[in-house]
Amino acid sequence: MYNKTAKILLRYSDYLDILEEYLDLEEFRDLSPLTISSKRVTITSFMNYLGDHNVKDFHNCIQRNVTGYLSSLTNLSSSTVSSRTFMLRHFFNFLNSRNLTLFSGNELFPVIFTNKRERILSFYSIEEIRRIVSAIDRGTPYGKRDFAVVLLAAELGIRSGDIIRLKMSDLHWEHDTIEFVQYKTKVFNQLPLLENIKYALIDYLKNGRPESDFDYVFIGIKNGGKPLTNTCVHHTVSKYFKKAGVDISERKHGPHAMRHSLASSMLHNNTPMHVIKEVLGHSNINTTRMYLNIDVDTLRKLALEVPHETV
Repeated sequence: MYNKTAKILLRYSDYLDILEEYLDLEEFRDLSPLTISSKRVTITSFMNYLGDHNVKDFHNCIQRNVTGYLSSLTNLSSSTVSSRTFMLRHFFNFLNSRNLTLFSGNELFPVIFTNKRERILSFYSIEEIRRIVSAIDRGTPYGKRDFAVVLLAAELGIRSGDIIRLKMSDLHWEHDTIEFVQYKTKVFNQLPLLENIKYALIDYLKNGRPESDFDYVFIGIKNGGKPLTNTCVHHTVSKYFKKAGVDISERKHGPHAMRHSLASSMLHNNTPMHVIKEVLGHSNINTTRMYLNIDVDTLRKLALEVPHETV
């Protein structure tokens, strides 16, 4: 009923001002558009649920309305429901600070349980990644483009949102680097332009990329030379997982799985945490530690020293 990826419109105008005031909070100013969009979807779907149940304002909203909404999210994973619960706790703290509710979010949700095991990230072995890369036919324009896209995801861990926004000016051939501001975090990232990736990009740019006025590196072949979309990149990467015959029955199989796999490979090779952090483009090393969840067996064997991080 409430699809986390769908665009949800607010059906009850009485709630519109509160929604916009909340999303315009100063503390949200530095958040990425994707994070704001996620908050908008959650709060909008909750407001629609209240309206559907004849709750016209938050003074008349009782705890049972909130738990009823969360119980209606039967098609979402428990980790997604937990994420929405955290958002609702923050939202009700906001409402309570403005005397719009009789209870705060902390009173509503003093403790939020999460299934941490469910959040362990999908990853693939080095051999599986090699099979996926080898499954790409580089003799066609599509194959040349796909080969470069997959390498950027698998060997540099670049997010799909950054791959589709990668520009010619981001490729610094003279320094053998790729430099860009990440779309999700707004953090600058500099990555090495590895030899195999360099030659894959050159082959694509010379022999596979259509003529286009766009500065974007990756463009469509049959869409008038417009930039690719996240959906296109996900479909492209997923296609080669299946073509390579890699078991994807219990694992996600998009570009982000390749990013996770890179983190796993680096961890297996005893790569220091601060190095993994730099490669993945995280602004905070605590975010990088999340990736340790993907390799519980290795963690049991290794005693990782927490590096000193300078500001």
